[in-house]
Amino acid sequence: MLEILLKEWTEEVKRYIYLIANFSIKESQVGAVLDDVLNISGKMIRAKILLLSAFSGTNWKNNKERICKLAAMVELTHLASLIHDDIVDDSPYRRGKQSIQGKYGKDAAVFAGDFLIARVFYYGVVENLNEAVSILAKTIENMCIGEIEQELYHYQEDISEEKYFEIIERKTAALFQAACSIGARESVCSKELTQKLELFVRNLGLMFQIKDDILDFTSNSKDLGKETHKDFQNGIYTFPVIMTLKNSKLREVLEPIMKKNKKEKLSAEEILQLEKYITSFGGIEASYEKIKSLSNINRQLIKELGKNLEITFYLEKMLGELEEKK
Repeated sequence: MLEILLKEWTEEVKRYIYLIANFSIKESQVGAVLDDVLNISGKMIRAKILLLSAFSGTNWKNNKERICKLAAMVELTHLASLIHDDIVDDSPYRRGKQSIQGKYGKDAAVFAGDFLIARVFYYGVVENLNEAVSILAKTIENMCIGEIEQELYHYQEDISEEKYFEIIERKTAALFQAACSIGARESVCSKELTQKLELFVRNLGLMFQIKDDILDFTSNSKDLGKETHKDFQNGIYTFPVIMTLKNSKLREVLEPIMKKNKKEKLSAEEILQLEKYITSFGGIEASYEKIKSLSNINRQLIKELGKNLEITFYLEKMLGELEEKK
């Protein structure tokens, strides 16, 4: 029942994504850019989190239209953040296809991302979805702070585990939590249930980012759909690197590579050696252990949510996918 419902409502969310992003200059070069923007949408995880959170409450059955509009607004906010991320990372690919900035240039990409945010806020105000607009605005503020902090810590070999989590809680987990909060509020979930769901998706967002950091070292560009090792080359030292640096002997080996990376582009051989260090000397394993630790917290939360909630099956499934070693 819930599987069919989720699929049906997700299709409705897609319809609203195109409706919200509708523009009056469709038959133009600008229209072609914006059409490509909408085609980068992936699994719609954040939109589905909003739907699942809404299904946990008491006021969703007769509220489909508003809930699907809100999920579409969240997904468009996420798409805008992806466009801007690719600009910052100078990434030519996104999910195996040319990124917006790779295809049209950075300037066009900046304004395409801004356009989506403008449409989200305009539509939210016109449709009297003011509480969701407020939550999304605060969330974007947090995402920007996280990205700015990440920029300030570029090439810093001494970035701590605590600072890493502070950054990713803002830049990644914040939108997961916002999706949950909007869905739970819209369907009138109890305060206690909302808090547990928000904690669950906050941890899910952290796990999602750590898994992405792992795949940057263990996948190839074709499988990942974007360039690998890009974070390291850009001086962003993620969780697998931070964990590897805790080994004093490895730190002595890695630090010269990190110092060179700050001054000049690393060779293909040096990148391969770096990958070997990270994957063979504990960085990847420690990252999976952290995912497992967060997953254990979430499994306890699932028990507290109660067997009567049909969504627990999907929550368990999300955890299993993130725990899976690739």
